[in-house]
Amino acid sequence: MQNKDLDIDARVKNAVLGLPLLKPDEQNRCLGTFYERIELKITFSEAMRYDWTTILEKVMKKKRNYQLLFNGRLDMEILGQYIRLANRCAMPFAIKNSQHYRHNAESAAIILCADHALNRKEIDIMKRYPQY
Repeated sequence: MQNKDLDIDARVKNAVLGLPLLKPDEQNRCLGTFYERIELKITFSEAMRYDWTTILEKVMKKKRNYQLLFNGRLDMEILGQYIRLANRCAMPFAIKNSQHYRHNAESAAIILCADHALNRKEIDIMKRYPQY
């Protein structure tokens, strides 16, 4: 009988609070995805300083099973150009808004990710493409 009570308690807790997240800190830093699934990451400072659409387009055309994640706090003008790029390349995208997602110069503004682990050694776009 006690196991049934624990099961019911767990179900009620999940219904009220939602299912617990796996690696919640990592998911909050990575706009809801896992670090090992990221191909490229653009920070807020990089997005404000440079136009990365050309490089992203080249990478997105190589692999079709990617998705773009945008931080909802990104400037609308910048966000618009990347949404147009996603539509042009027929790439699925999501605008992520959560109070838990960080919003500072070095936090993730745009993430190109897969639905499986990629395990890239370097995901920062500025380090992968320093010539830009």
